[in-house]
Amino acid sequence: MSKRKRGSRGRLVARLRDGKYCTSDAMPTSARSPLDRTRISILSGPEQDSVTLSSNWSSSYSAEFFVKLLPDFEQLVYPLNPILTSTEIRDSIANMHGSLEDTALVHAFGATTISLTKPSWILDGQDLASLMVSLVQFSIRAHRQVETDKNSHGSSLLSKLPVSVKRIMTCIWIQIPMISIRRFDRSFAALREAISMIEMLDIHQYGDSDTQLDSREVARRQRMYWEAFIHERSLFIISGYPCIMQPLRTGLPFADQTVPSFITVGFDRLILLFETMDESFVEYWSAQFRQRKACSITAQWVDSKQTELDQHEVDTTEAERKLEAGGHGSLNELQHTDLFITRLWLRTLIWQLGLSNGLLHSTPPNDVHEGLSLNFPANYVSAQLRVLVCRLHNLSSIIFHGSGILQKLFEITSTAADVLSLPCSDKQQTEASEYLEDLLFLVRLLFTFDRTQRHQRDYLQEKLDALQRVFPMVDFGDLMRRN
Repeated sequence: MSKRKRGSRGRLVARLRDGKYCTSDAMPTSARSPLDRTRISILSGPEQDSVTLSSNWSSSYSAEFFVKLLPDFEQLVYPLNPILTSTEIRDSIANMHGSLEDTALVHAFGATTISLTKPSWILDGQDLASLMVSLVQFSIRAHRQVETDKNSHGSSLLSKLPVSVKRIMTCIWIQIPMISIRRFDRSFAALREAISMIEMLDIHQYGDSDTQLDSREVARRQRMYWEAFIHERSLFIISGYPCIMQPLRTGLPFADQTVPSFITVGFDRLILLFETMDESFVEYWSAQFRQRKACSITAQWVDSKQTELDQHEVDTTEAERKLEAGGHGSLNELQHTDLFITRLWLRTLIWQLGLSNGLLHSTPPNDVHEGLSLNFPANYVSAQLRVLVCRLHNLSSIIFHGSGILQKLFEITSTAADVLSLPCSDKQQTEASEYLEDLLFLVRLLFTFDRTQRHQRDYLQEKLDALQRVFPMVDFGDLMRRN
């Protein structure tokens, strides 16, 4: 399968202008950001590698460095990644000079925590990308040495491959910062290694009466399985690399009283949201980037998927009501933001599938979902996003969790911009101008975040230029004076 190129949705809408429903594979190359240059200089390959570590290496990061990251991890990372607790990480920090497994885990933990919790690309005067790459390099070296060092678990290449929750989470935590620096190939390789080890644990076989592991460990491994499932689906959309994981046979993770109830409910809702990306979704999305099209997609399928997301929204509200009624608190703002934006992002992806197959209507019948409307991203999705943003107490909830939420917000906003830039009648233009205010609000929001990357800013600026030509009567203000 060919890799998905950024901007494919923009090309879809461009083809719509010409009365065609098909895809192209790329958008114009934009200027590289400082982050891109850092990524290229450090991760350009063995023949150009600017970082060399001796065989007798030791980490230059102190235990104190990692301990200082624990509060951010507990507050901002663990609720959406409830596998290893801050107490377990603290124990690994204390043991990192005596265990290569802990060394690898702790450095990967550091890279992921920085990636998911820092609002800017600069941390204490240090370039964030360079710092994450340095931590990942230490983690990978220790991780690989576990497999070959005879003094680690008494292992060598002739013995059984060491597989543990720590080693799997090391791979997942290597994968996350690699996405932040747009090194999708390395992210995919690390995630596939994690998935391979997960498969070796035979998590599908665990049942309620399993006696080999205590119930807490079974639940933890199930959550780990689902986290890998979620990450694989996300990476599939971003990069086009294929998916191999199936939903866990036993369903949602078993109950675990050691995990706070609000975290359990939020994580379960996230799992159910990503289950929307089932085999049919993956097949249809992949087909957009092959020579042949998927002929079996129907308007009924698009309608059913949008309805499924409607029900998820209703069920999430009910789950939170029960949580509060039971005296267990409620989902925090980060969880709300992640679920809300991810749901709208999925709506946009499903809309794109409808667009690429010619299933959308300028004025859909009353008996079909509004997600089959050509204007859906502009008149519903962007308006919903604005409502969310206005309700947030802390806008940082959007940029926490690294590039994930921010990337989804960019995809949604740029899709709405593409739709509004379509030629329309005078009546349609009057209606569209009402939606334009929501779009400009979202563009301004994205421009305020340091972690909005250069290519994203350039792409949105191109869309604004096009929109100003379509809506000359609208004052775009400071948005047209940006570089």
